[in-house]
Amino acid sequence: MEAWPQVGTAAASGPPGTAHPSDAELLRRLSAGDREALTPLMERHYRRLYRIVLGYLRDPDDALDAVQEVFVKAFQHAARWDPASEVGAWLTRIAVNQAIDSYRRARRRRATMSPLDEGDRQASLEARDVSPERHTQGRQIAARIDSALRTLPERQRAVFVLRHYESMSLDEIASALRMNLGTVQSSLHRAIQSLRERLEGLHA
Repeated sequence: MEAWPQVGTAAASGPPGTAHPSDAELLRRLSAGDREALTPLMERHYRRLYRIVLGYLRDPDDALDAVQEVFVKAFQHAARWDPASEVGAWLTRIAVNQAIDSYRRARRRRATMSPLDEGDRQASLEARDVSPERHTQGRQIAARIDSALRTLPERQRAVFVLRHYESMSLDEIASALRMNLGTVQSSLHRAIQSLRERLEGLHA
């Protein structure tokens, strides 16, 4: 398998003073087979798409695999991109669909998913300042939130993640998921109501 561009390096650019290519230009280059256009596209969107996928899957390792697959598919299907639509929305739609597919595979692969401890890596550096009781309580809360999120229907979960993890507007969510605004609103309302019921009595 060929190596894909690494994230975290400087984005490809022209000589000093030249404008960076737009997302639309990068997609046009990708559709023409220019693989080098993938690196700046990843630099711009990788972290945002990772947050979306992580919010949906609740597992950092699965999220890393899924977001890499998002860019593989973006390269493979660049010619299908509609120039009338925003690149960011197009990539978000791929990310959500990939998250759903990855979750289905993971659910078949194992009966339960390991809960994500939000900020666990950073928190581990500060663990000596947190009492064992507080640390255990935090893990229990994270597990309950993860469990509640996994009970949501796929599209409700996607709408909730985009709204509350990425702070996307309802119009942006509707565009990204190709849903009408009324459906987005009702999906978000149902998701919030369901989570409130399942998390009733939960206190940090």
